[in-house]
Amino acid sequence: MKPTLHTWLRLRITLLLCLFSFLFLIVLARAYQLQVLRSDKLATLAERQYQRVVPLVPKRGVIYDRKKEEMAISVEVDSVFVQPAKVENLEQAAPKIAPILGKKSEFLLKKMKGEKSFIWLERGISPGQRAAIDALDIQGIDFLKEAKRFYPQGEIGAHVIGFAGVDSRGLEGVELGYDEFIRGEPGFIIISKDARGRAIAAQNPDFRRSEEGYEVILTIDRNIQYIAEKELKKAIQACSGKGGMVVVMNPKTGEILAMSVQPSFDPNRFSSYTDYLRKNRAITDTFEPGSTFKAFLLAAALEERVAGPSEVFFCENGSFAVGGRIINDVHKHGWLSLGEIIKVSSNIGASKVGKKLGKGKLYHYLKEFGFGSKTGIDLPGEVPGFLPHPKHWSEVGLANISFGQGISLTALQLTTALSAMANGGVIMRPYIVKTVIDRQGNVLKENRPKVIRRVISPETARTAATILKKVTQEGGTGKAACLSGYETAGKTGTAQKALINGRGYSDKRIGSFIGFIPADNPQVVISVIIDEPQGVSYGGVVAAPAFKAIGEQVLPYMGVYPKGVAYLAQAAPGPNTSTHLSESDGRAPSPPARPKAEEVLEEPGVMPDFSGKSLRQVVKTAQRLGLDLKLVGSGRAVAQTPAPGQILQGDMKGMVKFQPSI
Repeated sequence: MKPTLHTWLRLRITLLLCLFSFLFLIVLARAYQLQVLRSDKLATLAERQYQRVVPLVPKRGVIYDRKKEEMAISVEVDSVFVQPAKVENLEQAAPKIAPILGKKSEFLLKKMKGEKSFIWLERGISPGQRAAIDALDIQGIDFLKEAKRFYPQGEIGAHVIGFAGVDSRGLEGVELGYDEFIRGEPGFIIISKDARGRAIAAQNPDFRRSEEGYEVILTIDRNIQYIAEKELKKAIQACSGKGGMVVVMNPKTGEILAMSVQPSFDPNRFSSYTDYLRKNRAITDTFEPGSTFKAFLLAAALEERVAGPSEVFFCENGSFAVGGRIINDVHKHGWLSLGEIIKVSSNIGASKVGKKLGKGKLYHYLKEFGFGSKTGIDLPGEVPGFLPHPKHWSEVGLANISFGQGISLTALQLTTALSAMANGGVIMRPYIVKTVIDRQGNVLKENRPKVIRRVISPETARTAATILKKVTQEGGTGKAACLSGYETAGKTGTAQKALINGRGYSDKRIGSFIGFIPADNPQVVISVIIDEPQGVSYGGVVAAPAFKAIGEQVLPYMGVYPKGVAYLAQAAPGPNTSTHLSESDGRAPSPPARPKAEEVLEEPGVMPDFSGKSLRQVVKTAQRLGLDLKLVGSGRAVAQTPAPGQILQGDMKGMVKFQPSI
């Protein structure tokens, strides 16, 4: 039976109804998805279409030295912006503003004619520039307060502190390593746009102020850092060197008191310097240590009892064949004891001690001292150095490593390793930040002294220190490092620089001296490395004097006085107060009360009684009497050497120690 026309119509209507029902369900599902499931995301996208968020640079937290001296701060500066839609005549405005900002009017006009509704003209302008632009009274030109990083100490501590970019992001040093704490919360300004993306010129755009970051307190002491940098510069200039490094460390805690790298840079103008000048080469660059490494060979030999201080080795009269290579000493020596090998820095003697110790044991102690591994300091960019496995050591390789060739390390690794010897055989983790404090004064993060491991016994450490003291005594290679009134332990080093391709050595040298003082109760470990000194390159000549100069200033500043220093009353006395004298070769006790004595007359060439005088008074008196004085600290005079009434003869220099009045 054929379907009738009526049947066909009903079928078509049914099919159309099903089709429209299906389409309606699709539309309903899509509406549910957009209005329910994705409503939040789409609302955000819609806001982006008619709003533009301009971030504002937050105020970074202050970085202080250990005594709360400001090393990095953020200051509020004006940044100038334009809303082109509100400017009546851009062609007239640009030539007026351009000279104030030091820009070409064509460049500024092109920038102002951009499609954006909010355009920065210049970030961080001076008060004078703001006043000049304000005087123009141009509608649509306005200002916002932003934070700009400023380093009040300039180059002092630059490689430790690092620097931050214009977006308030840390880029190097502590600024980078602790950026999450220092950065702060950025603010923003909201600019509205119409459907075509054009700015809606609101009179008062919405904005949120930035929140300041957290404070960071370093282990660095600004004054010690300054001393280290000053003396390092002098040492480099004296030998026309390429550069150098100094690290000053408290061996008992692992705190870094100073870390200087030269040549340096000014973080206020960091973009003007190359990457090489800005990186902290004390932790990023490695070098072969040379004879400073013999100090650790000594410790290993003593700990394993393969040789005592008095055991003798024949040093072949200056030339010795090992594995087809010839090892030479600077001076010819016959029989030398272990102590004498270290004192005169015999390479031949060191190679024989190393052979007696053996590859496995020497490698074990070098690893224990931290060579070939990162120290774990809280600074970015540290490298581990290079210590090959003993299976790769040949006979001549063992000899070379015994006197510091064939391995590489950083200045920080060298300092940390020697600190273990100064700390009775215990190696500490070095650190650069003491605490991080939030805006309410709560401690968010605190670094405390942390023992990594014991490397050698206390007895071995004491014996090694006794031998290292001889290095700075008469006949030792480090005599120039000896501090008057202190027992000084240390080791010189002179090493050839390896070629870049790693095949052989160049004729360039690195001279170094590492040591700790006072030797019997070490308060500081100081490492001085001079890169490519010209002429005489021995570490005892180019680096040891800088070690001495740093120690002479740092120890009294820390309250560690040499023998013969006169302690003065702590309280600021009257003009007729006299002096009580005492001697110390360790940490200074509280200055004692003094009985009255005869007043010392102020005569040319005679050390006066500076008790309780201010720094300015001491300077004026010294100038009037023609005295050559070393002034340490600030505040009122609390100690001096020599004692009042003694004559300063020849090149003798007096010293006056100051402390703030309490």
